[in-house]
Amino acid sequence: MLKKMGLIGLSTLLCGCNIMPGMKNLDTSGMHREPSCQRVEMHPTLIPITSTLIADQHVCTYHYRIAPADVLNILVWQHPEFDFLNAPTASMALSAGIQGAAGQPGYLVNTDGNIYFPLIGYIHVAGNTIEATRTEITERLKKYIPNPQVNVRIADYRGQKVYTLGEIKNPGILPINDQLLSIADALALAGGINPDSANPKYIYVIRGNFTEPKIFWLDAKTPDRMLLAEQFSLQPKDILFVSSAPATRWNRVLNQLVPTIQTIWYTQAIVNNS
Repeated sequence: MLKKMGLIGLSTLLCGCNIMPGMKNLDTSGMHREPSCQRVEMHPTLIPITSTLIADQHVCTYHYRIAPADVLNILVWQHPEFDFLNAPTASMALSAGIQGAAGQPGYLVNTDGNIYFPLIGYIHVAGNTIEATRTEITERLKKYIPNPQVNVRIADYRGQKVYTLGEIKNPGILPINDQLLSIADALALAGGINPDSANPKYIYVIRGNFTEPKIFWLDAKTPDRMLLAEQFSLQPKDILFVSSAPATRWNRVLNQLVPTIQTIWYTQAIVNNS
């Protein structure tokens, strides 16, 4: 029954081209033509969150991976000339990728995933762990400093994030840091669900690409099921959505989700391609 419910209304038309009154006979010669609007269909896969699913998930040691917009703090032992950007009084942006924003000093990871470090220039750090970044900086500094001792940490986690939406007290964006973030963690940080309007039987995690996302469904109506929320880890760019009460058919829930998913993922694509 669940699979049948999940298959209802999965193909949803997201894009349509309209002609406004008076535009039918408009002379468009010489005007810039945008690509014609194409139909974009969504084919999600509904996956119930069960103890079996969690047990089958690949469990490994978690290491945060640096992302654009993160701010790094980098120290070179006994070489304070590299520390001026890490000092609380640092306020001068010398080059793109050097200065953190909003008063947070450090090395800002730019949109290309790079930082600029004195002597060695640009280093690509996006996708790397802290340890891998420390190793690379150490190796490249050896050309200029004998036996450099480098320490790297993240001063401000701004690159990896998840989105909390729907019947949640404080919906918005939550950063992911060096600790795993579970569904229960995210709900707690967002103030919890709205007791008067939310239906804990329908909690969704949307993951993947826009046309073929995986939508994980958690029924947290009972305490034993709520324990699963503590064990299911969110990933960067996940969308956590709590549906409203009363319960609706899956295709109606999907219609609620589509505009939000489209807006978030299209915005991410624009940022990534800018």
